[in-house]
Amino acid sequence: MGLYTRQKQSDKALARLDQVLASNPNNASLHFLKARVFGAQQHAQEAEAELRKTLELDPSYIAAHNSLGALFVNTKQEDRALAEYKKIVEMRPDIAMTYTLMGMLEYARKNFDAAAENYRQALQQDQNSAFAANNLAWLYATQGKGNLDEAVRLAQSVVQKNPNVAGFVDTLGWVYYKKGLYGAAADQLQKAVALDEAAAKKNNVNASPSYHYHLGAALAARGDKPAGKREIEQALSLNAKASVQFEEADEARKTLSTL
Repeated sequence: MGLYTRQKQSDKALARLDQVLASNPNNASLHFLKARVFGAQQHAQEAEAELRKTLELDPSYIAAHNSLGALFVNTKQEDRALAEYKKIVEMRPDIAMTYTLMGMLEYARKNFDAAAENYRQALQQDQNSAFAANNLAWLYATQGKGNLDEAVRLAQSVVQKNPNVAGFVDTLGWVYYKKGLYGAAADQLQKAVALDEAAAKKNNVNASPSYHYHLGAALAARGDKPAGKREIEQALSLNAKASVQFEEADEARKTLSTL
């Protein structure tokens, strides 16, 4: 019933927008609103058409470029998403989040150098950009794209300001692990697992297998192989329930075979 009600409201909104557009066909903001309604209905083609119309009328409409980029991300069209975000930085090079989004897209495509450069650009615009700092620290630690001491500094600064975000705490723990600071790593990774499990229970979803794997690896490296083995087994058990394997699943299996 709720979905039906929302659909009826969306249809009413579209009808009303069409009425107003009949006498204001060149109003970019109205076309943008119509795109938002289509987006809420998950009508991607219609939403894209209205966003294109918005930008035809006002090429500098930053929100429309952002929405178009997000639409392309959601429809797995990474190249087109990057093209929209590049248009934004040409007009507004001071928006840190745009660089962060570009970095995330490049990372997903395994263009690690480009990802790192975008995260650095984001931090130049906003040194408090938590996602950019976290993701850059992760890249430095896992892909050898920078100094591990710098990764520690970045990850520590993020966790100091966001101590209850499991992903940020996990990054700090894994950076410590890569530095060979196994005790400090295990401490942080236990916090990450606890935070994640609490959130998973609250939202009735599965916990992250990646965090359990990281904790298991740190515990084993610290000398507690039985505990490490249990955590990695838990990671692989959670992974078996997921529709997509976590990125380090094969690495987790290899580590488990040595314990």
